[in-house]
Amino acid sequence: MTEKFALGIDIGGTKLRVGLVNEKLEMLDLMVTQKHRMLDPESLTNMITACISQLIDRHPETKLIGAGVGYPGPINFLKGSTFSYCNLLSGEWNNVPLQKMIERKVDLPTILDNDANLAGLAEMYLGAGQGLSNVVYLTISTGIGGAIFINKKIYRGFLGSAGEFGHMVIDIHGMECKCGNKGCFMSQVSGLGLEKIVREDSSCSFLFSSQDDNDDCVKKLLELAISGHPSALKAVQPLAHQISTGLLNIVYILNPEAIVVGGSLGKAFLKIFSSSLNQYLKSYLPEEVVSQTKILEAKLGDVNGILGGAILVFDSLEGG
Repeated sequence: MTEKFALGIDIGGTKLRVGLVNEKLEMLDLMVTQKHRMLDPESLTNMITACISQLIDRHPETKLIGAGVGYPGPINFLKGSTFSYCNLLSGEWNNVPLQKMIERKVDLPTILDNDANLAGLAEMYLGAGQGLSNVVYLTISTGIGGAIFINKKIYRGFLGSAGEFGHMVIDIHGMECKCGNKGCFMSQVSGLGLEKIVREDSSCSFLFSSQDDNDDCVKKLLELAISGHPSALKAVQPLAHQISTGLLNIVYILNPEAIVVGGSLGKAFLKIFSSSLNQYLKSYLPEEVVSQTKILEAKLGDVNGILGGAILVFDSLEGG
């Protein structure tokens, strides 16, 4: 029997990843680029097509059955189209039929989903969510995304955009978000929030060189905070309350068995704020709830979106 393969395509806010995955959910090959963020939908679709063509050329004997695509923003799952805002930099992403655009170019059945849904799906199958039924996946990186699992199935809501925890308002007087609201979880806590700290907190200035760009400064700030550097810890400390508030809201609204936290910043925050997060939740949640709610670190790293895209294809197109 011929082995079947799927493509996982993760359109991240920082990197575009395209991977080839077999039925055992093993990733056999991977292409990564950071040149996609400014592209309009047509140009990005062409870039994805070029990556897929290169993978096919390197593995000509594979039988591809479909592609699962993760998009860094809210989508209409039923239509396979985007909403008006995302973590890409082009302003042309309003109501784009991205699923059909990619499907026509690559000539494969294609399924579009939110990138956090796919990352969470991989964690449920292969990572920290294994063995659990009711889970929230929360990713904090360039932006903030999430996925809700009820009885092991993704809950997408009416249109397919459920789980957008990044646009949960946690400070009505906070920074304006790209969605138009003020004080969204994402604008306060993600890479956007850390960039603001780097720019405005005078205690940070001596931590960086003039050659460091924003990404370098954010990475260095987190590394110093994890190592216990006093100035770095002081600079990021206000984020502990905001992250705790976000987690508290999620637990009160959804009462999950676990919140699996992923993304480069999410994992760093767990290391820096672990004890204060637990203490905050203990202070504001009933003991019966907090004692049975786990806060777990995601296990799969940067490939979870690709693996989740492949899982979506195998489940949807093969009935697995």
